Amino acid sequence: MRKKNVALLLILFPVCGHLLDVTYYNDPYKRNWASAQAFCREHHTDLVQIRNAEESEVFEFSGWIGLYREDASSPWKWSRGGEIAIFTMWDHNEPDQNGNCVNTNNGKWGNKNCDDNHAFLCYDEKLILVKENKTWEDALEHCRSLDAMDTDDPASSYWNHSYDLASLITPDDHTAGRKSAQEAITDEVWTGLCNLAGQWLWVGGEQVQYEDLPKCPTDGFCGVLEKNVFSNGQYILTLVAGCEH
Repeated sequence: MRKKNVALLLILFPVCGHLLDVTYYNDPYKRNWASAQAFCREHHTDLVQIRNAEESEVFEFSGWIGLYREDASSPWKWSRGGEIAIFTMWDHNEPDQNGNCVNTNNGKWGNKNCDDNHAFLCYDEKLILVKENKTWEDALEHCRSLDAMDTDDPASSYWNHSYDLASLITPDDHTAGRKSAQEAITDEVWTGLCNLAGQWLWVGGEQVQYEDLPKCPTDGFCGVLEKNVFSNGQYILTLVAGCEH
């Protein structure tokens, strides 16, 4: 396994309700999907995005989430960055052909007419740069010990921490990550990308969508984001992963 000291990039991760500053708007704020999206983008980050089953179980609300499609033949994607949805939590007999926007009802999803008025969920995404040099394993432990629910056992389980190493899925995620990383004294920052048993994954549970990551030995895992990679004056949205052979 590669041992490398770099600055640490954290994300306030939406595992429990308070982890990503989710705000629920009900009466008198009920809106159609497009109006709810505009409201969330003006006052928060966006309509909430749910990337795995653990996150879905947290949202015991009924209201719009950020999932939508252009029409009945289009893929489902998230409002934040247009990311194609991989994880879904459809209710029985859902989705059907009658709606292009998604409403959650106590963790189960259904597609509705986008012009209907519903309550909605906004979220505020936060990245925190920790200016301490750590190995990846120490960085992960440090993240999960911050604001732990059980201070006697700060890193015991997925449900026992408020912070995690960052998962960078969309171009917007990369842009926000590099912006936060600019104050690091190193050229790279740790992310939540890791290689376990020869497979790349995000520690937060999201599916890895990159196709050009190197093959790594069973005991090698690490994931860094280069903060100053430019091409024609623009950041290159590439996650750099490396392993010790």
